Amino acid sequence: MPQGETFCSAVSKVLFISQIFALLPVSHIRSLNVEGIVFKWLSPHIFYSIIIAILNICEFGAVLNFVSNVAINFHNSSTLSLYIVCLLEHFFFWRLAIKWPRIMRKWHAVEQLFLSVPYRFYGEYKIKKRIYIVFSIVMSSALVEHCLLLLNSFHLSNMERTQCKINVTYFESVYKWERPHLYMILPYHFWLLPLFEWINLTIAYPRSFTDCFIMCIGIGLAARFHQLHRRIAAVHRKVMPGIFWTEVREHYLALKRLVRLLDGAIAPLVLLAFGNNMSFICFQLFNSFKNIGVDFIVMLAFWYSLVFAILRTMLTIFVASSINDFERKIVIALRDVPAKAWSIEVQRFSEQLGNDMTALSGNGFFLLTRQLVLTMGTTIITYELMISDVINQGAIRQKTQYCREY
Repeated sequence: MPQGETFCSAVSKVLFISQIFALLPVSHIRSLNVEGIVFKWLSPHIFYSIIIAILNICEFGAVLNFVSNVAINFHNSSTLSLYIVCLLEHFFFWRLAIKWPRIMRKWHAVEQLFLSVPYRFYGEYKIKKRIYIVFSIVMSSALVEHCLLLLNSFHLSNMERTQCKINVTYFESVYKWERPHLYMILPYHFWLLPLFEWINLTIAYPRSFTDCFIMCIGIGLAARFHQLHRRIAAVHRKVMPGIFWTEVREHYLALKRLVRLLDGAIAPLVLLAFGNNMSFICFQLFNSFKNIGVDFIVMLAFWYSLVFAILRTMLTIFVASSINDFERKIVIALRDVPAKAWSIEVQRFSEQLGNDMTALSGNGFFLLTRQLVLTMGTTIITYELMISDVINQGAIRQKTQYCREY
């Protein structure tokens, strides 16, 4: 790893892109010096984020009005939850932005230990490359999902317009299908479509980016645990002086404090992201048991969205759990310390490793370790068994219903 490759510099471009969608409104996010990263209440980023927040809140009010008029059901309740999750994600990123400069300074201070000798020789984790790969894969897949859902809306709105003989233009039918809650209170104008599509992007973007952000944090922390493990593995079965183990233990404790700091800052985002992912997966699985029609575009958008949600959640768990994976490798390496080299410092280090698990969490409700995959899988299987009585309905594939009643 190059000596200057810190987490702050590695993640700066990714966070800059997120600010386009009004997330994490911090000034000078791409500053090469962490001292330059500041949070200012009077800044263009805050002003822009406030505008987007107001527009999202107004649209959420329109959704509430729509639901109250047509009566709540399983479908529009999912739309309602989508807007609630979106608003909460924007709020939590805003809350994190206030703490972000202080977090980056503390992270940078800890990283200085691992950017100098001897850790420089154990730095092959390539933080920036991994972050860019994860961000590119997740967000490009999210863009494909968004385009498929748009294509699905264009297709269904056109089918509704033609087959149900609705006397409106093509773009007005798209507006009516995509935004029925706004169609009730705001007349159609062509210039509204780009504005509402941008608002739609600010709503859709945080759902995937929150998972991506958790993965970026996991990569940055795992890189330092990786270096610590490699330094210990390099002295495998060798007799080392007590000062070596004292230094290694102090560096481990510095990383441990950093993990606690990050966990306290992003825990609400972790809880919200995984709660939203699980509810969305269960909602889509329920719909898969029902009749979703035989229309190719509808089915393609549906199954892509479901598979993407599952794979994105799994990838988030595996990347974030690498922190705990490297800690377990350190524990295994300590077991190979020769008896004649065993000392009070090694014993203290071993006890500190065994007393507490190092991992990001969802506000203490769960830990981001590999065991979470089994837990979530078990929950989904249990859910499927509970609703198995509707599987027979899903076996009957009928023509997609285009005409809707409001």
